[in-house]
Amino acid sequence: MELLFRRATASDAALLSEMGFRTYRHHFAHLWNSENELSAFLEAEYSVAALQQSLNTPGVRWLIAEAAQPTGFAKLSWRRPVPERNQTGALLHKLYLMPGETGKGYGEAFWQAILREARAENETWLWLEVLEANAGARRFYEARGLKMLTQTLFSSATQQSVLFIMGKALDDNA
Repeated sequence: MELLFRRATASDAALLSEMGFRTYRHHFAHLWNSENELSAFLEAEYSVAALQQSLNTPGVRWLIAEAAQPTGFAKLSWRRPVPERNQTGALLHKLYLMPGETGKGYGEAFWQAILREARAENETWLWLEVLEANAGARRFYEARGLKMLTQTLFSSATQQSVLFIMGKALDDNA
């Protein structure tokens, strides 16, 4: 089935909230030591109010992928300082597929849509943070030419997680 992409608007906040809570819990809940911290994180990231604010922030773009139903979403920011580089680029904050939607080629289609959006904004770099524990995502990005730039820590009251910062120049077609 063909995957279609559209830019999210403020009217999509409730849909993105439901998708965000569901996908994040499905893919990452097992990495959290504290249910309370996970819930607080999800509320900060995916509450309708937080999403409405993000959707109305200049320089931030949310994309929704749809086939027969919404299948995933991405969040990008433009002209963000690239770690370990003296330049700015598009920051891919999130690229999530709904449970049951992986393994269908949707990740590659979404990747191409993200590249189109970044290039349309005249970005020359794309970078992101990926959990060290998310080996599948790291392999996905490495296969698309992203290289490790540095690493940082995400800290909560009860745990720390290593985040790999990866990036690539957008001067090629990959």
